[in-house]
Amino acid sequence: MKYRIAVALSAFAAVLQIAHAQQQSPADAPHAPDGTTMERINNIYIAPLPNAPFTATVTAAWTRTLEDGSTLTIQNHRKVARDSSGRIFQERRWFVPNNGPTEPPLSELDFSNPELHELYICFPAQRLCRLHDSAPTEFNLIPAGELPNHNGTLTRADLGKNTLEGLEVTGTRETTTIAANTIGNNRPLAITKEFWYSPQLGINLLVKRMDPRHGTQIFSVSDVKLVASDPATFQLPKGYAIQDMRNQDVRNSPDGNSTH
Repeated sequence: MKYRIAVALSAFAAVLQIAHAQQQSPADAPHAPDGTTMERINNIYIAPLPNAPFTATVTAAWTRTLEDGSTLTIQNHRKVARDSSGRIFQERRWFVPNNGPTEPPLSELDFSNPELHELYICFPAQRLCRLHDSAPTEFNLIPAGELPNHNGTLTRADLGKNTLEGLEVTGTRETTTIAANTIGNNRPLAITKEFWYSPQLGINLLVKRMDPRHGTQIFSVSDVKLVASDPATFQLPKGYAIQDMRNQDVRNSPDGNSTH
């Protein structure tokens, strides 16, 4: 009898819930959890070039134009350094609104040693450093002209020479036009990138990316000092746990090579 009463009460409660849901306005209707949209941008690449030590500040500004014509700009700045052996230290910081804090919050610290093929990625919030295999990144310059599979064209223009931070730089502008119906675009899509490269340091001192999909991204290197940083700069922070990820790197790589 108790079981029948419980079933009857449950059924009655369900009827009440259905009736209540039918009385709710669309604004009050519940929904399942929703996700969000995340984007990540790659900053200026620093090669492990030996005998070219320097310290600098890298600033990134990212501006997007919204549908109503207004703009949204976020930015960050971070310290970087390279010593004479090619070791690299880099801060990673969160983006903040353009009129936000002068010191964006620190997200991670990267320590790269090309001689040992080691990359430590350290997370201050967890006081944890993860060790990865590290190999120099190889870049193959795409020749100007038609892109593979007739997917568009690439043009490259020489902007001549200039001086930034007291260093000679050479300028290049690349325009990639993606043909219509290549990536879901119903019209041709033009992406422009401008580079000002320092042969002495082997890095770009200024990069401008103009992409209608992602807005305008400007990366600039300032406060350049052509001296080796304090050796302590390239030492792991004290008190951090070390997690060796090198076996996982090899195991998770599709081609069996280490990746990070």
